[in-house]
Amino acid sequence: MSSMKNIFAGLTCGATLLFSVTAHAHYLWLESDNESTKIFYGEAQELVKEKSPGKLDNIKAPKAWVQSNVDGKSNPVEPVRAQQYFTIAGSKNATAVAILEESLEVKDLAKHKLGFAKSNYYARIGQLPAAGAPASPLALDLQQRGPNTFVILYRGQPLKDAKLEVIASNTWMQEHKTDAQGTVRINTPWRGEYVLHVLHIDSTPGEFAGKKYEFLRNHLSYSLTKTQGADPGPAVPSKSMD
Repeated sequence: MSSMKNIFAGLTCGATLLFSVTAHAHYLWLESDNESTKIFYGEAQELVKEKSPGKLDNIKAPKAWVQSNVDGKSNPVEPVRAQQYFTIAGSKNATAVAILEESLEVKDLAKHKLGFAKSNYYARIGQLPAAGAPASPLALDLQQRGPNTFVILYRGQPLKDAKLEVIASNTWMQEHKTDAQGTVRINTPWRGEYVLHVLHIDSTPGEFAGKKYEFLRNHLSYSLTKTQGADPGPAVPSKSMD
């Protein structure tokens, strides 16, 4: 027990450990196995994976790109809807998969004191295309610059003061913030799957499908696997009542 306490003590340096008891916004994230890559919609830190029929049906037109491990090219692939996720065909041996969902309609979030907003979802597993390949299709994206070091990008430019959540498979979560160069360094104390999540609010007004919005709510998730480290133990159910 003392070694685990020491781990937690070290992790709190430079970041805020979060034990969420409030509702978070939904987003998309990717999970891969030996057969395929799947798109989930919900909240990884809350163990929420939406289904169809249900809230998964809010995701109407996700687009996906699969980067080949043979020639490095990124090819568009149409995700296939299932009851609890979308499957991305041809991703078994891919070096990277990227998805976006920008078809969601403008919503009036006045009851949440947020005004008229449009949400966009972006997700990635694996790194950006190799030099000379097409640019990333994701407006909100990230690049890995070293072990546990990333740069958050918005429309190709480093994003200052962006908040990034690191979510482990046991629902442990930690929040970090990028520096002036858009760089962030994270902690991954356990082996296993992690989801990195960023919500970036773009306050530039615009119009989509004939409806005006006051700002964009851009979500990005990045999925990674750590092969070394302590056993994370079982997932801890959220205390949220939502």
